[in-house]
Amino acid sequence: MKLLKTFLLGLALTCTGAFAQTSRTADYPSKPISLIVPFAPGGFVHIVALLYSESMSAILGQPVVVVNRPGANGNVAAESVAKAEPDGYTIFLPTASILTINPHLYKNIGFNALGDFVPVGQIANTSNLFVVSPGSGIKSFKDLVNHAKAGTASFGSSGNGSIQHISGMALQQQANVRLNHIPYKGIGPAAVDVMGDRLTFLFGDASVIPNVKAGRLVAIAASPRRLADLPDVPALSEVVAEAGVPGYAPPAIWYGIVAPKGTPSQIVAKLNDAMAQTLKKDSVREKLIAAGANPADNTSSEAFGRVIAADHARYAAMLKTLNITVD
Repeated sequence: MKLLKTFLLGLALTCTGAFAQTSRTADYPSKPISLIVPFAPGGFVHIVALLYSESMSAILGQPVVVVNRPGANGNVAAESVAKAEPDGYTIFLPTASILTINPHLYKNIGFNALGDFVPVGQIANTSNLFVVSPGSGIKSFKDLVNHAKAGTASFGSSGNGSIQHISGMALQQQANVRLNHIPYKGIGPAAVDVMGDRLTFLFGDASVIPNVKAGRLVAIAASPRRLADLPDVPALSEVVAEAGVPGYAPPAIWYGIVAPKGTPSQIVAKLNDAMAQTLKKDSVREKLIAAGANPADNTSSEAFGRVIAADHARYAAMLKTLNITVD
């Protein structure tokens, strides 16, 4: 009899917990949601977060509040979300580098990129641009490679281990040329030095587009694909063979939303639906495209999970070959 009472009590507690969990899931969201952004206000990621927070707030019926948590190239924000309660009230907007490159760059990192998060959905991919000075005489990606073979060319980056740094070192290796890496505190100062002919080239983000349109920079290739705003600039994949580096492909940059591991699937589904509805809005798509981004073709959680896993494996191999690490 004592065993039966113990069993029934345990069953009752289990049912009560399951009911409470189901109730919380059904009522979700019942309070504001924090959308963690890994960089300071003002950048592209912050702009994307504001676009999504406004739309998702309206769809979900609760405020989605953007919280900037910069530091350690995005690792501070990622670690905080990995340790957050998996209840759907803390979600994260990482860039590709945080979940697929940083884990292979840093020796001590406070999160498991593949084990500590559940993918909600992908937002967009961005095409970066190889840019040079109008006075450099470089008119194509082939010209750039030939220029580097003829002497020492220099390239800028936003810091060691950045997308730009990895791209330049991969080009150096595959083209068998000597490139001088100059790290900066951001893309802006590097672009200024390209315009001033103090730097040969830069693998720049969307912030260089206005200078390209104004004629202060020349874009010679876009990666991974052409930009709607600059239709005459070829995709890198179209020109690498002619330049003698047919296998060259810099890291791809994407943005999406993830939640802490253990977040109930029903909540992930609600968040994913709000994301998908947001990306269907013409106003959102137009702003993303104007900023140099390509809206994601597939916004499902499963598709985003496959992207994260594939890039994580790709960059593990790439960074090992290039021997790039950050203490």
